[in-house]
Amino acid sequence: MLQSADLDSVRSFVVRELVDFGAEPDKVADGARLEELEIDSLGVVELTASIRREFGVDVPLEALTKDVTVAGVIALIQGAAAA
Repeated sequence: MLQSADLDSVRSFVVRELVDFGAEPDKVADGARLEELEIDSLGVVELTASIRREFGVDVPLEALTKDVTVAGVIALIQGAAAA
């Protein structure tokens, strides 16, 4: 499992990536769904690639549905890193 400092860096990474993909910074909160942030399917594909580059883990594309929240994305990264 990622340490708490690592959790903060994962959260910062996810927020930064979502903003880069067009999400409004003030709307990116743990409970915000990707759909609410207007992250489209291309953004999801880019996010999985970014996660792989940054953390060296694979998050299944199908796990990053429009209903997943920011906290859910963070949890998926943590789960993949712990495996």
